[in-house]
Amino acid sequence: MIRIKNLFGEFLGTCILSFIGCSAVAFAVLSEMFSSIVPIACVWGIGVTLAIYATKSYSNAHLNPAVSFGFYTNNEINIKELCSYWFVQLLGGFFAGLGVYFCFISEIENFESIHEIIPTDHSGAYTASIFGEFFPNPGYQEAIPYISEISACFYEGVGTFILMSSILYFTKSKKTTRFSPLLIGLTVALLIIWIAPFTQCGINPARDFGPRLVAYFLHWGNGAFPDGQISFLTVYIVSPLVGAFLASILYQRIRNLFKW
Repeated sequence: MIRIKNLFGEFLGTCILSFIGCSAVAFAVLSEMFSSIVPIACVWGIGVTLAIYATKSYSNAHLNPAVSFGFYTNNEINIKELCSYWFVQLLGGFFAGLGVYFCFISEIENFESIHEIIPTDHSGAYTASIFGEFFPNPGYQEAIPYISEISACFYEGVGTFILMSSILYFTKSKKTTRFSPLLIGLTVALLIIWIAPFTQCGINPARDFGPRLVAYFLHWGNGAFPDGQISFLTVYIVSPLVGAFLASILYQRIRNLFKW
């Protein structure tokens, strides 16, 4: 049975982590410190930790459609719960995007005016990346001018595989359950430090797609999507789902093998 408080917890938690994280990216972009990955990663990790602590009494605190899909693969939630979680997680990301937009739009427009950025074309990726991810990372294009869609899918898929594997271990082990929100937040921060220079490290379809929709409808239009609009689906939606699925399958096999 799906309880309203479970759905509220997923909505609220996704909204909290997306708002905190996207706000950190906004500060970095607008202060022209976008290449400073470590501070951004730390804020994202804190946001994830706070979101889990804030909502774990209401829901399972998945706060990520890929994580929910992993638990569905693990037979811990049913298809109705999965679809309901996906909807409220996306809604949480969307409302977080709205909050970030209204907090920063004046500064964003001023920044675009000074730097002659046209939000609806390719140059708009720099400010649109506050909301949705791009590959290569607009803040690292001098160091990493190109990354293929296949490589981007690899980074996002492997990153989510590691995240899902960590969540399964931290939440199932008696030694780590108490500290699992902190450990999961730390995992997210470390993954961002590794992957963000290449793809901005999405590893959460709701955190990407919800704010990206805000960017598309309110300011950036097609500039809210990477070149070849279908690529955001394969890189930031499908790849995390595949990564979480494989992590859950591997976890089941290992658990059965060692009789956990």
